[in-house]
Amino acid sequence: MALDTEEEQVEKIQNIWNSYKHLIVILIGILLGVYFAYGYYVDKKIKNSEQASQLYQEILVEKILDINSIKTKVDLLKNIAKDTPYASRSAIYISKLYSQEGNNEEAIKELTWAAENATEESIQSIAYYHLANLFFITNKLDRAMESAEKINTIGFQTLAKDIIGDIFLKQGNKKEAKKSYLESLKLNKGQSDISKILQNKIDSIGQ
Repeated sequence: MALDTEEEQVEKIQNIWNSYKHLIVILIGILLGVYFAYGYYVDKKIKNSEQASQLYQEILVEKILDINSIKTKVDLLKNIAKDTPYASRSAIYISKLYSQEGNNEEAIKELTWAAENATEESIQSIAYYHLANLFFITNKLDRAMESAEKINTIGFQTLAKDIIGDIFLKQGNKKEAKKSYLESLKLNKGQSDISKILQNKIDSIGQ
């Protein structure tokens, strides 16, 4: 099979261009539009993340006594940077301040928001762990258990099993409480203070 001459190849290309030039121009335009739109999106996301980081740092250095000012900044962060890790982190931070004041209702609201909107699984697990503890101390044991069972991060399973054991024990279910404590102790794998506390809980239940 004879190869086309250079002139014939050029002629074929010209024919293709003449037949499809409008389609080609449209496709090039679409590709350029996608390229610039993606570049704009990435640039905006980076700037948004930088702004969120700065605002989060301002929250952390804010005077703890000025909780209203902190709340304003936390709400702003939720509104402008919901898709960054800093929004949920700030909600967890202010929940601790509310909890220290004895305002468990507001603390639970912030932790619930953090858990539902977290962009990192570890942050979500922290929120659920604190929620489980707050529900536990307010005797909302069903909700405490529900929160504890949503802790998915492997690194938080020791704490999850521990609080689940506490819930079972408070419900009067010593068998399941001991089982959870033993699972927590096994996961902890060490001679840390946590292990000692877990062992004390197990010993206090007995056989």
